[in-house]
Amino acid sequence: MPPSRTERILVIVGGVAGGMSAATRARRLSENASITVFEKGPYVSFANCGIPYALSSTIPDPDSLLLQTPESVKKRFNIDVKINTEVVGIDRKKKVVLVREKGNKEGEEVPYDKLVLAQGAKPVVPPIEGAEGENVFQLTTIVDLEGVKEYMKRRKVKRGVVVGGGFIGLEAAENLTELGLEVVVVEKGEHVLPPMDRDIAEPVHEELRKNGVRLVLGKGVEKIEGDGAVVEGGEKIPAELVMLVVGVRPRTGLAKDAGLSVGKNGVTVNEQMQTSDPDIYAVGDMVETEQRVTGQRKVLALAGPANRQGRMAADHIFGKDVSYRGNVGTAVVKVFRLTVGITGLSVEALRRLGMDSLWVSAHPPDHAGYYPGAHPITLKVAFEKETGKILGAQGIGTAGVDKRIDVLSTAIQAGMTVFDLEHLELAYAPPYGSAKDPVNMVGFIGSNVLRGDVDIVHGQDLTPADLKEMQIVDVRSPNEFSRGHLKFAKNIPVNDLRNGISELDKDKKTVVYCQVGYRGYLADRILKQKGFDVANLDGGYKSVVDSGLKDLQEAPQKSG
Repeated sequence: MPPSRTERILVIVGGVAGGMSAATRARRLSENASITVFEKGPYVSFANCGIPYALSSTIPDPDSLLLQTPESVKKRFNIDVKINTEVVGIDRKKKVVLVREKGNKEGEEVPYDKLVLAQGAKPVVPPIEGAEGENVFQLTTIVDLEGVKEYMKRRKVKRGVVVGGGFIGLEAAENLTELGLEVVVVEKGEHVLPPMDRDIAEPVHEELRKNGVRLVLGKGVEKIEGDGAVVEGGEKIPAELVMLVVGVRPRTGLAKDAGLSVGKNGVTVNEQMQTSDPDIYAVGDMVETEQRVTGQRKVLALAGPANRQGRMAADHIFGKDVSYRGNVGTAVVKVFRLTVGITGLSVEALRRLGMDSLWVSAHPPDHAGYYPGAHPITLKVAFEKETGKILGAQGIGTAGVDKRIDVLSTAIQAGMTVFDLEHLELAYAPPYGSAKDPVNMVGFIGSNVLRGDVDIVHGQDLTPADLKEMQIVDVRSPNEFSRGHLKFAKNIPVNDLRNGISELDKDKKTVVYCQVGYRGYLADRILKQKGFDVANLDGGYKSVVDSGLKDLQEAPQKSG
């Protein structure tokens, strides 16, 4: 029996994060509403972020990714879920959607009072010859996962090519490697993890290679064949399996056909997640929302924002005064032993946008160095020159990275500055952190720069010619110096610097550096107060090595 017209009729197109969040929130707000979810595929609620890990035995039971079924949703929430049913049209005047079950040519009109579009995004399939071959797979749905696993079992796959070095590509590469495959990652950019800066990505390259993954960087795939992939330049990489994970594109066709406003990238919505038709909402990977650092409207394909947007759409439908605050793009990925995270924008991205920011790096341990098991973290924070307002942060290490990125994400959303980071009170005990947390440390460094207590220079902004022209002072120990140093560097350990000042030319621009930056900062303070024109190398020699700036480095001295 159709619902009486005294009940509100809510129709949701698409399940998973955004759609199911909207549906279940709507039910919690109204026991009387008629709520129906139409899902084109066979699964309405699954943890798609766990799919790469279900390739290997990291997640031993793929069924654990299925969060809800139509039966469980009906039983708990009294929501009708129609799987394998596609919404193929919207008649806004009649306020009906045209739905069609899989295998059925005839459609059915279903009325709505409010409509929520949560169709997500679809994988990008570039125009590569052979991209539709039976050995080529995406990795976004349970159906994709089932197809890959069945194919691998049937073909006894031993070699794989992953096209795309983004988050999902690296997760796929790791888990294929865990299965014992020989894996090659092909990334058209100069480094993997394109949202990151090169100095953050270079240690990821090292980690991948250390675990047997070959990298082909700066080249795209020209052709896919049944026994491998041909990259630009003509090299053929043998493989029985090709994973095509080069990104996703919002599903906007239904919205466009209905005459809804669609922006450059995705469906246009206001702060209440309403489209240009106030009775139709859109959420998740298909919509453009504000990037809070730049103010630009962008698509963000992440589960967290999709869940919050779905909940918010339901709130607004049932009369709550809510507004979506935009996003800062906080993300984290595991690459074998490493954790890599980002929030806001990288320095490379800020420069492309013409935002001339300052940035500092630090390499402190994840917890107190005297407590066993401490490992270094690299934190890189970008901020406005005039105000110190934080614009972005990146981190990499084996432990504690996610915690710091979450703190810095919160700081960006709160509009905080590097001066505020100096004052953050964060949990401390030797197994978990330090009295001066890594987040405090980047605050101290950034604040020192803005206050004029230290001048810094970045390795990425130097050339060998610059080093030859300048006075380069390495303030590490002679043993450290012998293991590799900057070209044309003079070694004066920081503890000997006051007595060694006579060796230096006060009239030359001077750059001091140590391994990670702290001793260089001490040297900068000493020389600055002695009248030198001096700058500290941000992040020290480690940042130069991590950035892959080999032309700035002198090879280690070989022992006799």
